[in-house]
Amino acid sequence: TGNEVFRDLALKYQAGLEPLRFRTDDHDIGFQLMCSYGNCLRLTGDEAVCVPVIIDGARSLATRFDPEVGCIRSWSFGNWSFPVIIDNMMNLELLEEASKMFGCDSLDRIAQDHANTTMTNHFREDYTTWHLVNYVDADGSVRRKHTVQGYSDDSAWARGQAWALYGYTMMYRE
Repeated sequence: TGNEVFRDLALKYQAGLEPLRFRTDDHDIGFQLMCSYGNCLRLTGDEAVCVPVIIDGARSLATRFDPEVGCIRSWSFGNWSFPVIIDNMMNLELLEEASKMFGCDSLDRIAQDHANTTMTNHFREDYTTWHLVNYVDADGSVRRKHTVQGYSDDSAWARGQAWALYGYTMMYRE
C-alpha cells in the first residue's frame, strides 16, 4: 500500500520468524520464510536482511532430504518411518530461490527430486492427492498412503490439492 505503518508492522512480525532459518526439525520453514523474507526481498530489495535468512533456511531444510527416499521428511514425530505430506510442496520455493541466489545446484536437485517423487506417489488416478505417504527410509519404498488431516484416506482434501497446485505451478516456473 505504501503505508509505512503496515511496512513497519510487517518488518516487526517478520523479525520474529528469523530464528526459523536454523531450524532442522520441521519442513514448514520453506513457506514461512518465503512468505515473509521472500516477499520482503521482492518488495523492498533488502538483500542484507533477507538473503542470509533465505540461504540459511534452505540449507536447514535440505538437511531433511533423504536421497534414498527422494523426498524431504515432513514430520519428526508419530509412528511413521519417513512421512512426507503434500504440504511439503510449498517449501520447495525456498530451495529454488536459494539455489538461484548462490548457484547451488544441489538445492535445485533436492527440490526437483522431491517434486518428482511426490508426483509419482502422492496422486491417485483421479488426480486427487494423498495427504501423507509413509516411506520405508531404508530403501525408499512406499509403506502406506493415507490422510491425516482430511476426512478419510479415500477423500480429496482441498487444502492438499491447493498445496499441490501451487507447488507444481511454482516448480514449472522454476
